[in-house]
Amino acid sequence: MTWVMFDYGGVVSHPPTRQDLALLAGVAGVPVPAFTGVYWEWRRAYDLADLDVTGYWKQVGRSLGRGYGDAEICELARLDSASWLRLQPGTVALIEDLAAAGHPLALLSNAPGQLAGAIGSLPIAEHFGHLLFSCQLKSAKPDPECYSRALGRLGATPAEVIFIDDRSENVAAAAAMGLRSVHFTSPEGMRAAVARRLAEAV
Repeated sequence: MTWVMFDYGGVVSHPPTRQDLALLAGVAGVPVPAFTGVYWEWRRAYDLADLDVTGYWKQVGRSLGRGYGDAEICELARLDSASWLRLQPGTVALIEDLAAAGHPLALLSNAPGQLAGAIGSLPIAEHFGHLLFSCQLKSAKPDPECYSRALGRLGATPAEVIFIDDRSENVAAAAAMGLRSVHFTSPEGMRAAVARRLAEAV
């Protein structure tokens, strides 16, 4: 059995736009460049659940010299999740086609609990046998342990998994462990690459 395991952000969904970051920076009360740097600086700790949603935004605020109350944190969290929920139609179509053909599907994403919950409520989530998030695995790509824990959840060997990601470092780390990796650059290219990997598995 061959699993097809998708990354989420940048593959299933579009990444946040400049407008998304501008909206967040507006609520944060700082210029976009300053906000963007701090947003990513603390993101890995948030993805690993070392910080919860309140802790993350309070840390962002401290780094920016700001203090955010409950209402501001709620709005920042809402805008943040919304910025990751615009799906790529070409990827959605591939997921639907693979599911209809009976291929087992999984999702492996670096994501905090707030976003993981939002992704799990999307209709597309019903096509996945496993939704695997760094906040639950307590390990994030490209750490080899993240892939090992994901494989354990799937009950699969590396050779039984086709893995798709838009970040070259994540693709390289997965390939080094033996996963049959695909570097996402477009939905069309991904569809062709997945078809080749599935044909090789027959």
